[in-house]
Amino acid sequence: MKNYFQFVKTEAGRLNRTMVLMTVTAGIANGLAVATAIQTAAKLKPGSLHFSSFFLFASLMGLFWFCKRYSMNESTKMVEEVVRIIRLRILGKLKTTDLLGLESIDKGIFYSALATDAATISYSTTIAVNAVSSMIMLTFIIIYIGVMSFKALLVSVGIVGLMIMLYLRNEKQIADSLQKSAVCENTFMDNLGGLLNGFKELKMNRRKYQDFSQGELDSVINSSTDLRIDAGLRLNVTILLSQTFLLLSIGGILFLLPQIDKSEIPIIPKLIALIIFTAGPIGDFAMAIPAVSRAEAAINNIRSLEELIDQGQSKNELISDEQAIEEMAWSKINLDDIFFQFPIKENGRTFNIGPIELEFHQGEITFIVGGNGSGKSTFLKVLTSLYTPNRGHIRLDDTEVTPYNRASYRNLFSTIFTDYYLFKRLIGIDQPDSELVRNLLSQMELADKTSIENGVITNRDLSTGQKKRLTLIISVLEDKPIMLFDEWAADQDPVFRKFFYDVLLPELKAKGKTIIAVTHDDNYFYAADRIYKMEYGRCLPYDYRAQQRREK
Repeated sequence: MKNYFQFVKTEAGRLNRTMVLMTVTAGIANGLAVATAIQTAAKLKPGSLHFSSFFLFASLMGLFWFCKRYSMNESTKMVEEVVRIIRLRILGKLKTTDLLGLESIDKGIFYSALATDAATISYSTTIAVNAVSSMIMLTFIIIYIGVMSFKALLVSVGIVGLMIMLYLRNEKQIADSLQKSAVCENTFMDNLGGLLNGFKELKMNRRKYQDFSQGELDSVINSSTDLRIDAGLRLNVTILLSQTFLLLSIGGILFLLPQIDKSEIPIIPKLIALIIFTAGPIGDFAMAIPAVSRAEAAINNIRSLEELIDQGQSKNELISDEQAIEEMAWSKINLDDIFFQFPIKENGRTFNIGPIELEFHQGEITFIVGGNGSGKSTFLKVLTSLYTPNRGHIRLDDTEVTPYNRASYRNLFSTIFTDYYLFKRLIGIDQPDSELVRNLLSQMELADKTSIENGVITNRDLSTGQKKRLTLIISVLEDKPIMLFDEWAADQDPVFRKFFYDVLLPELKAKGKTIIAVTHDDNYFYAADRIYKMEYGRCLPYDYRAQQRREK
């Protein structure tokens, strides 16, 4: 429990002293109530009624109720505040994490740490606080045994010491198994996302489905199960030890104490009665052992996630996040000697783009073309400053993009990447003009499929092409000066593809928008003011008309 309470204390800033005092008082009051009951039972005679003992017992019971309820309520509030702080802190750090740093973290650990593990910590608190109070009561009873008989105290302490030694022997192995199991759970969550996102592809090929199930699901589930069984079996031993303590103590008092000192025999019934009262505290402690062990494994998992996020923290992103968004006047974006390379992985090949020298003019339509794997999507992330180039500069006219104006530069763009995400509502958009929304939905033939009411998208259960058209509507509503489309038309039917190139892009251009679009539609290259072609990470001007003449 030490690591658990240390974690709560660190995250909460300090422990509530009143709560600690109430927890201790509840344990003492419970122990005193037990002692009072035993003492009163020894003095009972037919027809007698001990009002003073009754009043003392009732008062102690009331004090126990009040203090225990206070400590449990306050501990619940405290740990829920700790969970809130952790979630907000981790999610807040993502603002200053660069995209490469985030992409290097398996998504499974996010789900398990911020959802399952947070819930585990929350659930274990009441059990842990209850166990602390019960252990104080148990300590009080042992002390009371010592008052009655020093030799009985030695027997009880000897048995307690044996239990503690056996418990500590198991604890480290339990924690190790639960921590390894948490790692397996992270992997499982990540692989589960792969199953749900790639279900169509897996469903089409039985061999592929079986291979994925055996390699990414079954093996991880089996490993996690084995580790949890190992931890559970060890936990069972610890729980049995704590519960056997009652029988061992009774046996020690009943059979061992008379052999040590026969004069202690008259008080043995009282001692056994006291020990029987320890059954409740021991049961509370037994319940707390697995709960706190799982909580400590959850704490380690949360810490691992935070360490991974800390590794992805960027000083430049921190500077960028601190800057206010300002309007940036420009007529041209220049990329000067841009070179970007992914981090080199052990035993793996890396990929790079550049050096790149090119420019984008305000109010123009620019197409980026090239084969799959040529680096188009990576280039767009560099262009939008989601990836920081290893070399070179991006300039708006004569203003270089730096961490001090990066947020303002990014704010120029409205983007639809190939792996776009359609949110449930309009994020970062003020209440749009309802007439404009209706016209756009009608223009995109979505009026009978979905709507946007009070900023909320009423239906997102759409086809891929329909979702992309809805995303384009949202991009228009964002009303940014630069609109970036990564293969937007790839999932559209011929009618909408033609509409995109021949109607929508000219309309956006007429409104002063700068369009940058990745495309393979060479039949519509005429719609662009300039075209750049990417090959093997290089991006160069492309004269499609000259290419057509050569092909003829």
